[in-house]
Amino acid sequence: MHKYLFLIVALLFAVSSAVDDDAHAKAKEVHKDDGHGNFAYSYDITNGIGAQEVGDAHNNVQGQYHFTSKEGVPIQVSYTADENGYHPHGDSLPTPPPTPEAILKALAYIEAHPPKEEQKVRPRPQPKHGRH
Repeated sequence: MHKYLFLIVALLFAVSSAVDDDAHAKAKEVHKDDGHGNFAYSYDITNGIGAQEVGDAHNNVQGQYHFTSKEGVPIQVSYTADENGYHPHGDSLPTPPPTPEAILKALAYIEAHPPKEEQKVRPRPQPKHGRH
């Protein structure tokens, strides 16, 4: 019985130590704004989480963020955002599977042989038959 009690107390101590690390994390923040739409900010937390971002008056933004996953893997994502949308980049982001060779060949064929425009045939007007 005492073995289990000791194991439970040890487990609770380990969990509380991990929680305390995040609870006591310190943050360093920097904010800059020129009042004309240009800005910059960054933050870094002692637990390994952080981000930086800069933007201009034309809504162009560049930035990055980083953290460590629960599996202990460092994650970093950089990005840009502009009139064409949000564009993230990073080794941890999913990527689409490669396009099959047959599809690439078909697309190349279609591009090399565009469809010919068909001549539209207009229906002939039908003579009006009226009763007199």
